[in-house]
Order: sequence, then C-alpha cells, then structure tokens
Amino acid sequence: LREQKTCYAPSEGLPQTLDTIRAYSERAGLRAIQDVYVGNGCSECIEVALAALVNPGDNVLLPCPGYPLYPAVLCKLGCEAVPYYLDESNGWQPDLDDLAKKINARTKAIVLINPNNPTGSVCEESTLRRMLELADRHNVMLFSDEIYDRLVLDGGKHFPVASLTDDVPVLTFTGMSKAFLCPGLRLGWGVLTGSPSRLNAYREAVHKFLRARLC
Repeated sequence: LREQKTCYAPSEGLPQTLDTIRAYSERAGLRAIQDVYVGNGCSECIEVALAALVNPGDNVLLPCPGYPLYPAVLCKLGCEAVPYYLDESNGWQPDLDDLAKKINARTKAIVLINPNNPTGSVCEESTLRRMLELADRHNVMLFSDEIYDRLVLDGGKHFPVASLTDDVPVLTFTGMSKAFLCPGLRLGWGVLTGSPSRLNAYREAVHKFLRARLC
C-alpha cells in the first residue's frame, strides 16, 4: 500500500519479476529462452500450460509414480493421461522403451518430473538427451517439472533438460515453495525455451489464458 502497488498488475507477471526469473534461469543453464510467466504457485503454471495445449481426446504421457495434479487437470480437460513407468531396478529412471511405445498421433506432450516426486530420483544426462530426441522426433512438447531442482541430496547432480537443447520446445516449471521453503507465497513460474518458429503459436495460446486471469 505504501508503494502504491494497488492497481491491476500485468497478467504475465511484473516486469522486474520476469527479468529476475529469466536471469535465474539463465544462470541455471537454460538456453533459448522465449518466454517467462508467473502463476499462483507452480500448480497454476502447469494448469495453464496444459489447457493451452490439449483438446478433448488428446493424450499426455505422465511418469508413474508421479504427481497427482497432472492427471487431475487432464481429466478436467477431457484429455487422456497415459502413464509411462519409472524403472525401480534402474534408480527410478524413466523406462524410455515403455515411453516410446506409448507415443501416438494423439500425443501432445511428455511430462518429466526431475527430481521426481515421489521417488526423489534424479534423471541422468543420457536419459534426458534421449527424452529430448523422442520429443523432437514426434514433435511433442516436453514439460519439465523441476521444482525440486535445488533439493538434490547425496552428491547427485541435476541437469535442467532445457540446458541441453536450443531447438526442442521445453516448458520448465519451478517456484518458491519447495527449495526456498515458501509454500505460502504461492509463486511459481514457467520458462518456455526452444526454437521460436516451433513455439510462437503455443506461446500465444498460453498468453490468452494468462490474460483471462486479469491480474
């Protein structure tokens, strides 16, 4: 109130906030950043991203075990949630053969949760590169939920998947609630990276949903 911040804010987020998130993402190694937006926690960012992408009858591939928000949102959107399995015998790495078999003409995106919730596993760099190859080959979005990226324990190393490509479309989600111990602040964000020519239509679809929030 003292600073007169009592008007409607930009729907995508305050410019200084977006600049800070962009700089933070660049320091983490994300390449070819095309857009940044904030949400009411990471959950709203995920819901906007899915709503802007899918139509009823489409499908999205989700890790199993995984986070229950994703199938709940997809159910609301009339989109099929297709599980691909994490291999417990291989440190809970994604089973890429299982994943590849489940991609079809109705697939719009692959969701990656890295570090994974609930297993705590962290994807190896070679696994991430193969997932990028699959997303590229089938022309589907890769959604990378990395909200636990600063909570890697036992000497493990986290690779942001968007740090491994300049071209493949990736939407990376993270926020304040986990690593920064600020769940009540409800501040999450999405960072859209990849080739502009492959992202322009989707970027505009996301912004239509953001503008509908009003503030």
